Amino acid sequence: MATTFWAWLVSALVIVLLAVVIPSRLGALSVLRDARGRYSLSRLQVMLWTVVLLSLIAGMAFGRFAAGQVDVAGFQIPSQVLWLLGISLASAVVAAAVKVVKSTNRPEAVAAYPMGKEGGKLWEMLTVEEGASAGKSVDLTKFQNLVVTVLLVALYVAQAVSALKAVNNPAGIAGLPAFSDAFLVLLGVSHAGYLLGKMPSPAGTPAGGTMAERLASVASEAEVSKTVPEVRTA
Repeated sequence: MATTFWAWLVSALVIVLLAVVIPSRLGALSVLRDARGRYSLSRLQVMLWTVVLLSLIAGMAFGRFAAGQVDVAGFQIPSQVLWLLGISLASAVVAAAVKVVKSTNRPEAVAAYPMGKEGGKLWEMLTVEEGASAGKSVDLTKFQNLVVTVLLVALYVAQAVSALKAVNNPAGIAGLPAFSDAFLVLLGVSHAGYLLGKMPSPAGTPAGGTMAERLASVASEAEVSKTVPEVRTA
């Protein structure tokens, strides 16, 4: 089973490389940053599950291939895993929609970085996004959501390792480990609390920059790019 474990690990590293490292080297916005230039918790959650599940699928498929199986993808993906992905993706989409609405309706109260000058630390994703306390106070709904997500990711990885160790031949792998219904309910409640925490609109102006300033910098860059140099005759 060593081949399967190594393929799992290498696949995870490749996914992280393609999603995080290479874009930053090319000057693109990190996959973990949102349209405000801030690190996003919902993006991190989707990224975590994507890395764990896709790399596990790749590792299992390569293990079956190395064992001489013709049908390398002949294993099942439990419905609980699909529900898990559905909850995470739906939460990320709703969170992004809420951000768009607030960034449009009250950009002066939404924390953001000027275009091309994104900064901040990774822990910033746990802080309040709007008002005078933006970037300073920890958002409790975000904190609990991160704790639950990390806990479930760790449990699922441990469960997958145990399941793979129990199989002597990679060809005998029947499918991905299933999640219990209780864990799915816990994940759903956690994401519901996270999304409800985005509904209030704190008053005040963030100290580190606002979405209004970011939009102004974008508009300024657009105007400069449209400017045509004057052509003078000799």
